[in-house]
Parts: sequence; C-alpha cells; structure tokens
Amino acid sequence: MRKPIVAITMGDPAGIGPEVILKALRDPEIHRVCHPVILGDWGVLNRTRLGGKKFPQLIRWQTGQPLLPMLSRRDCFVVCSLSELGAEQSRPATPARAAGHAAYRYICVAAQLALSGFADAIATAPISKSSLIDAGYDYPGHTELLAEIGRTPECRMMLIGHKLRVVPVTGHVALMKVSRGLTRNSIRTTMELTHRSLREFFAIARPRIAVAALNPHAGEEGIFGQEEKKIIAPAVRAATRMGIRAQGPLPADSLFHHAARGDYDAVVCMYHDQGLIPLKLHHFFGGVALTLGLPFIRTSVDHGTAYDIAGKGEADESSMKEAILLAARLARRKIKRRPR
Repeated sequence: MRKPIVAITMGDPAGIGPEVILKALRDPEIHRVCHPVILGDWGVLNRTRLGGKKFPQLIRWQTGQPLLPMLSRRDCFVVCSLSELGAEQSRPATPARAAGHAAYRYICVAAQLALSGFADAIATAPISKSSLIDAGYDYPGHTELLAEIGRTPECRMMLIGHKLRVVPVTGHVALMKVSRGLTRNSIRTTMELTHRSLREFFAIARPRIAVAALNPHAGEEGIFGQEEKKIIAPAVRAATRMGIRAQGPLPADSLFHHAARGDYDAVVCMYHDQGLIPLKLHHFFGGVALTLGLPFIRTSVDHGTAYDIAGKGEADESSMKEAILLAARLARRKIKRRPR
C-alpha cells in the first residue's frame, strides 16, 4: 500500500507553527508512515532553522518540477513556498496583515490539494484569528473556512487525547451567546457526526456517546435552567431513535471523570471550554483536533499561536507531531478501504 501524502500548513508565520513543524519532522516515524509536504514560506522556515538544533533538511519545490520523486526522498522534507515574507512581515510574536494573507493561502491550497485527491490529508499549524480577520478574511478559525471551501456547513471539531475525545456543539462564540446558539438540531447533528466519525475513523462498531448538560446539576429539574428539558434531552432522544448510543444530558462536573476512565468513547459538549478544559487537564501536550464533516481528512494542533514564546525555541511539538501522525493513520485507513 502506498504511503499517504499529508499537506502540512505552516499556520501564522509569526507564531510557533514553523518551529513546531520543524521539531515534529525530526521524528523518523513521520517519514515512515507518510510523505509530508509543507505549505508555507521558504524564508520563514529557513530563518527558523537557523535558531534550532538538528532541524531537518528542507528542499524547495519549484513550479514545473515533478513533486512525487521529491516527496520520496528520505534525507529532506519538501516545502511548497506560497509566500515570500520578509523578516519584518514575519517577526515572531508580531501579528501582521501580510501574515494573515499568507496563512489564508496555505489553508486554501491545502484544501484544494485534498479535494483534488493529490493530498490524502491535511495537518494544520495554528493561525492568528485576528491576523486573518485583519487581512480581510472574516472567519473565526480554520473550521469555518474549510467548511466553506468543502461546501459542508455542518462541521464540528473533535479534540482527541489518550483518555478523552470531546466534541463541542458550539465553537468560538462568546459564552453569553452559547445558550441561544443551542438547538435540538445542532445537538443532534453533533451526535450524528460524532457517531459516524467514531465508526469510520476509529473502527468503534457501537460508539458510546455521553452528552453534557449546559447548566449545573443538569438543570436540577429546571431550577437552574430549561435547556436540558427543552433542548438537550429531546435531541438525545431523537439521536437514540436513529440507533445512536447516547446518554444525557449528564452533569458536566462528574461526567468527564467517567469519560476519562473509559466509560464513553466521546463526550458531546455544549460549548468550547466545557470540553477543552478537561481535555487539556489530561492532555496539555499532545492533544489533537480532528474536523468532522469535511470531505477530506483534516487534523490540527489543539493550541494557538503562542506568541508569548514564539521565536524563543521553547515550543512543544508533541501536538503537531500527533496531528501529522493521526492524519497519516486515518489516510492510510481510507486508502486501504478504496476499491482496487
């Protein structure tokens, strides 16, 4: 079976993306399981290499060159340079409009490579949402942009660690807007995507899904809120009628203890921090995000641009490495299933 091609986007040039990619690629396991191609900026990556030790060798793909033979080389990694940012435009920890334009281009090209079938999966480094918006691209994050490119409006993020998998119903929205953003349909759709992904990506025949309540003590019979009775419980019942093994709404203060010890295969959460706080408590290093609902495989780091340490050589690469390895693993499974 052929090795999958994984397109790795460099993310925000001023963040830790270039550093964590180069550090992650030092692991020989990545070359063993896939053909990585970095979509980013040749100059930024090489300036980053100068500040590190034992960073891998890079080779630049030029228009007109056969790419596949270059990807097969074991002594270096291929860079498809999609921007030419100077040192001032990509200064570590300094948001810039030019960096936002560049990050947007990396994502779009990666998505087109995946949609065309050339790339088998995408693994993304973190972007700066403020730089993206400042550059004129009004997206709160990768997911919304990729959903538009893939023409799949119903997408969710699954955050993955060794002990937990969590899928928020609402994403990057203000906490005060969460309740009004919850509907029976959005919760049921999240359960459907979670169920399907656990079966397809993780080969779990009968996934066990826990659904977190929104309010303390699951609303305490309506004393602390009506969302459990009026929205979440009906959505869970609708999902179970579809054959999905879902339980809830369950009090979030105790739910994650049971999920972390293996009682559930995933937890559907009502909002971002409800799921991300327990996940990062257990998996602060090495957590991975997987986008559910796209027509291609996309994984990502589970952290941001970390401007506070950008350019200092202190960034931990474990999440980036795990994102690449998961993308390769899922892509290999997909290739294996294809009819010959």
